Amino acid sequence: MALLHWLAIFKCERHAMNKDVYQTEIDNLAIGLTRSPMFMGVNVRLFFTNLVVCTLICIDAHTFFGVPLFIFLHLIIVKLSHKEPNFIFIYMKSLVNTPPVLNRWYWGNTNSYEPW
Repeated sequence: MALLHWLAIFKCERHAMNKDVYQTEIDNLAIGLTRSPMFMGVNVRLFFTNLVVCTLICIDAHTFFGVPLFIFLHLIIVKLSHKEPNFIFIYMKSLVNTPPVLNRWYWGNTNSYEPW
């Protein structure tokens, strides 16, 4: 008798789960903490890398060519990091873990021994 009682409770809970009674709870603080730190629309590390490289070009070349170069590179990085802010780090990690094989040009610039 107790088994039938538990089955009835389970059946009611299962049907309640199928309905839209339970809503997915989104915690905005958790989403903010899991996202990489951004500055001016790009990853902080990419921004300061771009800033340092363009500053060194300005200092070394004795010209202000680094300023438009900074803006140009920043706009490219913003476009690339719109969907995934860590795109460059993911790409670098994939190059380290699965380097290009020697016959990639024969197969149309793809890895013929690629694991995925």
